[in-house]
Amino acid sequence: MADKFWLDKEAFLKIAETSGLDTADRHMDELYAFVQQMLSNLKDIDDLNLEGMEPFMPPLSLKGGSK
Repeated sequence: MADKFWLDKEAFLKIAETSGLDTADRHMDELYAFVQQMLSNLKDIDDLNLEGMEPFMPPLSLKGGSK
């Protein structure tokens, strides 16, 4: 089965171009490698079994808020 977070270079460049990035920039290969690693890390998070866990809601702080 294909990795659901897999992104080929052509699709990455299309997204980059649509986002207004210069796809001819010499750093595109480095950015592509970074995005691939980030997507791989998201896959690890997606694989976590959180069944039965309640969502965590941190307490809200009103620092400097009205009294």
